[in-house]
Amino acid sequence: MDIRKYEIWEEEEIWKIYYHTTHRINVRNYTERQLERWAPHDMDMRKWRERIGKSNPFVAVADGILVGFAELEPNGHIDYFYCHHEWQGKGVGTAIYRELEKEALRNGIRRLFAEVSMTAKEFFLKMGFVITEERSRIICDAPAKNFMMEKMLPLGYSDLE
Repeated sequence: MDIRKYEIWEEEEIWKIYYHTTHRINVRNYTERQLERWAPHDMDMRKWRERIGKSNPFVAVADGILVGFAELEPNGHIDYFYCHHEWQGKGVGTAIYRELEKEALRNGIRRLFAEVSMTAKEFFLKMGFVITEERSRIICDAPAKNFMMEKMLPLGYSDLE
């Protein structure tokens, strides 16, 4: 598996991962209306391409197929972090996370943090994050629980190497 920065022509493949994973995996914890709000079937691809161009995510590629992506902002915020719905449990998320952590350490980022869905909570705990806040908002007339999570990184050291 190769982890690298995305290439300019991959925005639609990244969207497909986001859309299908949201609708096929996160359905365990959220309503269909909530999922459609987060990943609409009629997404404006021009806006999505702009967003991805600005965030410059890391992507995971296996056998020539995009199988995951994640964004790391300069302040340590991990935004979108998604693995292809057919590649769940195959090490994609761990490989992407390891690269994010290395990138953070290269850039002197000491604190990683994310708003984590119920679906992804166990993965982030496994990566050494702790829950700093549990939230529950009403979205589309139903509770949408998520978690603020963080991990402190000692500068110059990665426990994943």
